[in-house]
Amino acid sequence: MGERESGGEMSEHDSAAAAAACCPALPEDVVVEILERVSDVVSLFRCAFACKQWHRLVADPAFLRRRIWPEGGRSLLGFFVQRHHLSVNTMRKVTKHFPTRAPALVPAPGSVLGPERRFLTSFVRDDIGLLDQAKPLAVRDGLLLVRIWPRPGDKKSILRLCVCDLLAGRWNLLPALDAGLFDDQGVRGYAVLTAADHGAGPHRPVDGYSTVFQVFLIGVRQDERQMYLLKFSSSATASHRVWTSYNCSSQIPRGLWGPFGCRIAAVSGGAAHWLFHGNGPDHAPSLYTLDVSVNTGRVSMTKLPLDVLPRTIRVDRDNVWLCLNMDGRLSLCCLNKNILLTLADGDQSGTDAWHLTQAIVVGVEVGLFGIESLSSVCIGEKSGTLLALYHSEPDRAYALDLQSGSTTKIAGWNRSFNYMTAVPCEINWQVFFMSRLRPLL
Repeated sequence: MGERESGGEMSEHDSAAAAAACCPALPEDVVVEILERVSDVVSLFRCAFACKQWHRLVADPAFLRRRIWPEGGRSLLGFFVQRHHLSVNTMRKVTKHFPTRAPALVPAPGSVLGPERRFLTSFVRDDIGLLDQAKPLAVRDGLLLVRIWPRPGDKKSILRLCVCDLLAGRWNLLPALDAGLFDDQGVRGYAVLTAADHGAGPHRPVDGYSTVFQVFLIGVRQDERQMYLLKFSSSATASHRVWTSYNCSSQIPRGLWGPFGCRIAAVSGGAAHWLFHGNGPDHAPSLYTLDVSVNTGRVSMTKLPLDVLPRTIRVDRDNVWLCLNMDGRLSLCCLNKNILLTLADGDQSGTDAWHLTQAIVVGVEVGLFGIESLSSVCIGEKSGTLLALYHSEPDRAYALDLQSGSTTKIAGWNRSFNYMTAVPCEINWQVFFMSRLRPLL
């Protein structure tokens, strides 16, 4: 009973199945061409899970290399930021609104993740609360370096750091570090480096870590005029996975101060770079970069070829930031009275003197009675976006496009965030697809 008798009418399901059987399968090259025309990455990701054939085609490295990925603002997901520490009573009141004390991800305008606020634990599983009250320090290509809460009995100088692998969804705990050799300001520069930064080809994660990475820290002891580089590599053998310390004071000429501007290194040309200020032989103000080779750890200083340093930069050193322009070359940007100044090598040869290449009035009014300028917070180098705010209004933050000077208010920002901990979360779409699709093949 219920079965179709011989000679009876064909059911709707059978009709659809028969029609599908009559349709010839599309050749793979046609399917690939169709998939290449899928414009947005969210739809492409869904296509990859529609069937095994599409999954295999989308996960093909050749397909991912050919695809034109989103550029600019669409690679910026948002900003990881620590919330201010709350009293116990206040914490009880906000727990129902903030189910975790891990850093928040405030979405950037137009983020592909949508307008809803997320937390670090949305990307990295944390069943033991390790990331509660973690402080974001640096980020690069899906690796987020954070300082975690000290353990009971830790000395004040102990640093406990963790690298969160946003693509793998895992955290990687680093050995505890005694930073007592620094002064009270502690670490002043950070860099987290990926396998791609030091030319590692296809690799297997080493035991205990989700991926290959390095961490550089720069610290200063002013009373002894000493500077130190500390380095950790996850690829070292188990017995050598410790922090190594280098006194690099001899490589730094006397009369230099830093790092200034962004605490996160600008990574270019196989090296991590931080900005230093000083005076040349003729006592004229000058700028230098502290350069640390990714492969060897060698430390050197490079004087930037600036014939004339603009007075704005000489006076307002803290607001001068070393960054990368859209073609990946080092440049300088400075916000002063809401005018964005950019200095770089104009012909991109690397030999001619740097000069002012851009001066743009940004798209918001000067704050605090017309005299306060926006202040830089962090830079998303892939997207060319600067997070900026007024110190007098910490509950309002703006995304500033470094090319056009246009500004967009960040809707999810409020004064509960400690803006000094903000770091940009940008995505390399090709790496993201590779990490999400290839393990399922």
